[in-house]
Amino acid sequence: MQSHKQIPIIVLSGGKGERFIGKSNSPKQLSKVSKHPIIVEVMLYYFKKGFNFFILPLGYKKKFFIDFFNNKKNIKRYNLNIIKSTNFDLSKEKLNIVLFDAGVNTNKLNRINKSLKFLSKSELFGVCYGDIFANINFKKQLTLFKKKNILAVLTSFNERSPYGHLKIDKKNRIISFIEKPIMNNPINIGFYFFKKNLFFNFTFSKKDDLETQFLPKLSKKLQLASYMHKEFHFTVNT
Repeated sequence: MQSHKQIPIIVLSGGKGERFIGKSNSPKQLSKVSKHPIIVEVMLYYFKKGFNFFILPLGYKKKFFIDFFNNKKNIKRYNLNIIKSTNFDLSKEKLNIVLFDAGVNTNKLNRINKSLKFLSKSELFGVCYGDIFANINFKKQLTLFKKKNILAVLTSFNERSPYGHLKIDKKNRIISFIEKPIMNNPINIGFYFFKKNLFFNFTFSKKDDLETQFLPKLSKKLQLASYMHKEFHFTVNT
């Protein structure tokens, strides 16, 4: 299996994020919840764990991303190498980043598919959302991937419900109240690894999206495994 530095990470960053802010403002992924923008925090965590090649298939508000990552101060601050062609060499010590326009209305699955042209030297690649924090143990996740001999692995998490749950008897009396219980089924928190040949050998249409069609099809073929994450996880939704 490839070393970490040879595994590209596609950071899905072209969505509209309409739940978060208005059309004229900076996209959610470039908003700060710490001293760095969300998407930079995500990439810095990957970099800390040995990954140094990131592909951003842009769409909605693409100019904000292009301006941010091509800013000379940000290039110096984050030690970036901005790649501007499909024929390139990676810098070993820098965050190597490809920015390209994947289309405003392109869904997640097709953003991934359009990113494959930058993966000529890679047998597998990672995918993540640009607005989720989690201290994933990628080494263990990749080990699981290798052992299972499958085409894809996602990261799951036992999430707590944000609500108080009730048990009600036939007379509408509350007989039990459980505040924010852990839900029965784990959730998908969006840190993936895929074998590249999956996208050449698996049939899907332009209307198919990642979570609603592609992943369910993979699971039916028993080619999708779950790596259970048990530590920190936080999704920036609002």
